[in-house]
Amino acid sequence: MCKRLLLITTLLLAMAVPTYAHLTGAFADFLAIVYDETTISTLHEELAQTRADIEALTPQVAEAENVFRDNQQQAIMQLQAYAETGLDTWLTMMKQGNDVVDLLGNQWLMEQQITTYLQQLNVLYSEFKTLEQAQQSLQGHEQLLYAIEKNLQAREAFLAETAGLELDVIANYLDIDWTAEVEAHIIADLTADMNVINDELLQWVQQPALTLPEQWLNDKSAATYYFRNDHIYMEYELEFAHVLILGQVLQQETGDAAQFVIEAGFYNGFFLPEELLVELSGWSIAYETLQQLDGVDQPYITQQNGYLQIVSK
Repeated sequence: MCKRLLLITTLLLAMAVPTYAHLTGAFADFLAIVYDETTISTLHEELAQTRADIEALTPQVAEAENVFRDNQQQAIMQLQAYAETGLDTWLTMMKQGNDVVDLLGNQWLMEQQITTYLQQLNVLYSEFKTLEQAQQSLQGHEQLLYAIEKNLQAREAFLAETAGLELDVIANYLDIDWTAEVEAHIIADLTADMNVINDELLQWVQQPALTLPEQWLNDKSAATYYFRNDHIYMEYELEFAHVLILGQVLQQETGDAAQFVIEAGFYNGFFLPEELLVELSGWSIAYETLQQLDGVDQPYITQQNGYLQIVSK
């Protein structure tokens, strides 16, 4: 996993280049790089390995689920049998004049058998969910790699379209396109995400696990979020633009909320300069709202693969 996370960072940060003072435009510092085709080939290798890992894990998940479902059905049938015959057996034994000690002993044996069934079922469920979560983590990783590939392909296409132009002209094109056609859209949609979280935060929470799944937000957002345990990745697409935003969900200094703090961004494969990045503000999660949940006193948020976890101190 660490290797994969390092690769993602390398693929994205490989676009940075030294400063060239004679260039103009916010993106100028990042345009002198020669497009490196090995970046795409390395990405494809990682995609192929991830796909192979998913394929290897899929039958294991299916087998574990089948074993759990079979045992679950058997346990249900057994518990139903206990429920249907337990009281009749008890009454029959009482009519036959059985000793109270015998009655309690039989009841204890029955309870022990039920407990054993449930414990065995819980172990099988835990094994199945562990494999399923590993599979889902790999699938999320694969989807994120595809998003990175789109960003790199957008850079390649832009460089092909502007081949032969002076670097300062290309830089100005990027500045104009971002300011005129992208920035307002992404700011508006980040604001929309903030509003829906404010209005529907408790609907986002999955009980009893106290998780905030990425899919809930993706269903309501114009962007696509990839929640990973290292970063939050936000993919934003328009007909003419592909944007990747990287950040983390961190506790605000005031201690009353967690915020999606944006740390870096890539527009059509070009690193977003700080003066443009600061215009983007990430959403936040109010702790006061989370405290309305049962058992949540002093909440904070941790990042996991596919979801955010609410933890109560």
